[in-house]
Amino acid sequence: MGCGASSDAAVQNPEQMEMWEDDEEFEEKKSRRRGRGRHSGGGKDDARKEDFHFDACADDPRHGFSGQITEPDNHNDVNTAQPETTYSLEYVYGYRAQDTRQNCFFNADGQVVYFTAALGVILDTESNTQKFFGGGEVDCTAKNVANDMDAHTDDVMALALTLDRKTAVSGQVGPSPAIFTWDACTGEKKGRFKVARGARGITAVGFCSGGRFIACVDLSNDHCIHCYDTENGSLVFKEKGDTNKIKDLSWSQKPHSLKFATGGKRHIYFWDAMQKTKKKGLFNGNPMTSFSALTWDAEDNCYGGGANGRVYKFDANEWGSSIKCVGSVQCHPKGYYVSALNFCEGKIWSGARDKKLICTDPTSMEVEQTIDTESLARSVDVYNGKRLVGMLCGTIKCDDNVIMRSHSEGEVWGLTYKEGCGPITTGDDNKVICWDESKRCASMYCDSFTDRTTEARRGGASTLANTPDAQQIRAVAVCGDWIAFGTNEGGLTIRKAEDPSAPCGSDGSDMYMKDSSEWIEAMAFSPDGSKLAVGSHDDKIRIYDATADFALLGTCSGHSSFITALDWSQDGSYIRTNSGDYELLFWKTDSCEQDPDGMSNTKGLEWATTSMKISWETRGIYPREVDGTHINGVARSPDGSLICTGDDYGLVNIFNNPCRPGCMPRCFRGHSEHVVRVAFSPDGSKLFSIGGYDQTLMQFQKC
Repeated sequence: MGCGASSDAAVQNPEQMEMWEDDEEFEEKKSRRRGRGRHSGGGKDDARKEDFHFDACADDPRHGFSGQITEPDNHNDVNTAQPETTYSLEYVYGYRAQDTRQNCFFNADGQVVYFTAALGVILDTESNTQKFFGGGEVDCTAKNVANDMDAHTDDVMALALTLDRKTAVSGQVGPSPAIFTWDACTGEKKGRFKVARGARGITAVGFCSGGRFIACVDLSNDHCIHCYDTENGSLVFKEKGDTNKIKDLSWSQKPHSLKFATGGKRHIYFWDAMQKTKKKGLFNGNPMTSFSALTWDAEDNCYGGGANGRVYKFDANEWGSSIKCVGSVQCHPKGYYVSALNFCEGKIWSGARDKKLICTDPTSMEVEQTIDTESLARSVDVYNGKRLVGMLCGTIKCDDNVIMRSHSEGEVWGLTYKEGCGPITTGDDNKVICWDESKRCASMYCDSFTDRTTEARRGGASTLANTPDAQQIRAVAVCGDWIAFGTNEGGLTIRKAEDPSAPCGSDGSDMYMKDSSEWIEAMAFSPDGSKLAVGSHDDKIRIYDATADFALLGTCSGHSSFITALDWSQDGSYIRTNSGDYELLFWKTDSCEQDPDGMSNTKGLEWATTSMKISWETRGIYPREVDGTHINGVARSPDGSLICTGDDYGLVNIFNNPCRPGCMPRCFRGHSEHVVRVAFSPDGSKLFSIGGYDQTLMQFQKC
């Protein structure tokens, strides 16, 4: 039982006791619809006609695409070897904050250490360059069976540094999650610990004051505590933590102390790693609450951030049958749970949902300083007088300077590239971000794209976001003066490419069309920029006039499932499309009619892009033992030599073009979730990818 069931003074004096502060901080976010955003009203698996191994059945006539695949007249020689060209991870734009905390620190060199996707990131703010723990070229295998001897293969969820700020420890999710220690200044691996199957993931981790021992909390029903000796790699002990959620773990900063605390919903516990004992925390007349964040000073005092906005102080010097609270202070308004807490340079820093950062004196427990933040603080650190704050909105600030922006809610699906601007991303969080890959920063950050609140008429794609469907931007395309956005409610918004954050209508409103009844996944402008084709989950492709007012020119009807990809021919006379039931169809753009002989009539055409997941030139992009939904995004390099894919293994893959059966890819890990879109820069020197759930844009440099 948690401390709320103890014979605490608060229980004996009901007039001093508040109700438990059960906040949404302790509630799991549920998807508003099932699935992974593949099909209206259903999940990814619902999108399949039937389960089948794609490589074994791609030529089966029961699957409609087989009859429309034919060899084009002109193509590169087939080369099944790995491409000679390769890419290396140069920079990542992302910071995981929506479900993790106290995850952003200064290292001993004053660089910033944090994580996103499956990577530990070391950011040098002076040069704006990054080093990584993890990533790199790997085998083409699913993350659940991938080699995790050297780096993480799934979402990193917890991070901590030693007191000297030279070594980091990080833990990931997974049935048998890996924990790594690594150099916080170079990213080099130091050690690895493998938690037994059933743990499900690591949600909190920390070092003892001397750096020898680490402790972590797993995601099992009992939220077990594991303690390891980093010198010999042995498991010191494993004990049940609490059946309630545990949100944080923190060790004492007192030299030679082996005490640590865990806190979460309706409890706080204190542990001694040497004696292997566990003590309850008692509120001792202070209001009872849940804890999201913990920290210690060098005098064996532990501080807890409460769901009621208070910061509590527990004296762990008296190691009796329980540990008592010796005082608390209302740093933040009641109900504004404390989500970030750290003892740094003699002060306690706390952040809460009131968007305030509070500095408190640990001796007097009095507030000394208040600083406004643009979003709820998830992490705070102070080193050599500099302040580092990671926020729920995906922003990291060093003092008052933004050093990282990120998408922050739901999935990120939109990716395009505008020459002279850089990559542009959109997501379920109502954000549009333009990135400057040379300066490695967000050149335009729009965190409120639209105020429309309409919902999809037929359910829309699944999402973990709380935003309305009209604010979930699932597709983006750009050409010349225009940029187009397709949303989860089927809306199409057109804006000026020079400023996609602002409506471009003469009356100050958006140029907005609502012809689709379901969400939009695929869009592309014609090569000459005169037309825009929009593929919807209502099984139709609509073509708009991009020369004037984007009037609807016609609708292509003939698919029996939702549209997943489309390409224009270089001369603009045809488009080809893929659908969720694995069809490849061809359409005459002047009449918007399907050409039943398109496979033969287009053999001599040059296609402006290659986004087809099912075509002659992409026939070999599927690994064995996967189905047709495995590939999420396809792109062709500007010189036509490479085909790149993003897949459900969380990999970015490059093949020689054409990619026929037997072609060997180069595969790159870094993402922790399904990679939904990939894109090359116009000169092919850079490659970009976005992860759906990990909300991270990755920038690769051609080697």
